[in-house]
Amino acid sequence: MSDLETGIVLVLKSSSRYVTREEIAAGIGAAAVDVESAVEELRSRGYRIDEVPGQGYRLIEVPARLDGCELRTALQTRLVGREIFPFGQVTSTNDVAFSLARSGSPEGTLVIAEEQTRGRGRLGRDWHSPPGLGLWFSVVLRPGIAVHESSTVSLSVALAVAAVLRDSYAVDARIKWPNDVLVGPRKICGILTEAEFCGDSVEFIVVGVGLNVLHMRSDFPEGLENVATSVSIESSREVDRVDVIARLLSAVEENYLRLCEEGFESIRRDILPLSSLMGNMTRVRTGNGGRVEGVAVDIDGTGALILRTENGLTEKVVAGDATLI
Repeated sequence: MSDLETGIVLVLKSSSRYVTREEIAAGIGAAAVDVESAVEELRSRGYRIDEVPGQGYRLIEVPARLDGCELRTALQTRLVGREIFPFGQVTSTNDVAFSLARSGSPEGTLVIAEEQTRGRGRLGRDWHSPPGLGLWFSVVLRPGIAVHESSTVSLSVALAVAAVLRDSYAVDARIKWPNDVLVGPRKICGILTEAEFCGDSVEFIVVGVGLNVLHMRSDFPEGLENVATSVSIESSREVDRVDVIARLLSAVEENYLRLCEEGFESIRRDILPLSSLMGNMTRVRTGNGGRVEGVAVDIDGTGALILRTENGLTEKVVAGDATLI
């Protein structure tokens, strides 16, 4: 989506009256002759723009799908979304973002899709990503941290998701270490981070987010209807996907910059009260078939989960799949 088209949408959104192409051109520093062709392009993308001879244009309706122009006009971020790659359908937004990161795309690059045909979560699990119902996106980040600190990024994003759902949509969202956001026992959001390393440092990290937004119970396939939920199901207010992602990416950026500038400690303090595991008996299945059980008592400065086992000792778990016992 061009800067010209984005500017036109911003002008039309800010006015309740018809706006002439000359007024639009003057407002965005463009040639009036270019406005007409850009309006036609916007119409082809699903924008309903009325035109009255002598009066100009008025915006009637924006596309229901996530349009790059809509995202640009809604975002209030400085870093996240500096480049936006919107797709109708992809295998996985993480696949696209990882390829872009390897080719040198800048930090903050956003890949978003209406539908993923092979969306995935941790441990290779499938993530149901139907068109028009959720937010399926990935962000390229270059935090300059050590490899053993990489899980702090996904936890920072999980905190952003939980905070937005709680503060803006009255959803009692909780963080389940290491990468899920739950409402009660049901999953509303999954986060998948994939990184490329250079020695002991993170070269870049791609954070993929799958957030169920507009789903009703009947929209989930058999087997998920009792273990998954959505913002629409849990919220007491009307939900708009553009509004959700604008709030969410602002929170993601705020937490990420705080992580880079202040370290993980302040974010860790905010995560602990929202953790679904803290104070509860927890089982973590680790790599190679291992298993650790104990009461979850902390998350340390590297993002590792700390369990107090039945013999009274503490055990640090760096990675694994956690469930409440």
